[in-house]
Amino acid sequence: MAEIFSQDVGITQDGLVIQIPIFYKLMASMLTVAVIPIFLLGIVSAGDTGSVIATLGLQNSIIIMTLLTLSVILMWSFYLARSITAPIEQLANVATSVSQGDLTNAEITVTSNDEIGELAIAFNRLINSYRILDTLAKDDAE
Repeated sequence: MAEIFSQDVGITQDGLVIQIPIFYKLMASMLTVAVIPIFLLGIVSAGDTGSVIATLGLQNSIIIMTLLTLSVILMWSFYLARSITAPIEQLANVATSVSQGDLTNAEITVTSNDEIGELAIAFNRLINSYRILDTLAKDDAE
């Protein structure tokens, strides 16, 4: 257990860094989505909503709460999906250019400290090893 914890928490120059796996990010987002309607119903039941329901009607109030919930869910889902796929797309583009022999822009910017960030760090190490081996091979050829 201590080994797992020591891998997930690190101290850098910026301070304490906690690595949160993607699975837990997804689970937290799903729980948040499940809580939104309960939160909205709590607001409706706690406040003086008689005038709102009387003005809009019960059916329209439910439709508005549903649309509000769906819009929050869609925005959060888009953000979460983009935060996962954007680094993978960047990694795929760099891997394609490296496979064609282009090492000019082979560094990947590490923006997260989850599994995708670890993959980017490992890929950067791979590229650095490849550069060293390529340099050694050119030196041997001369």
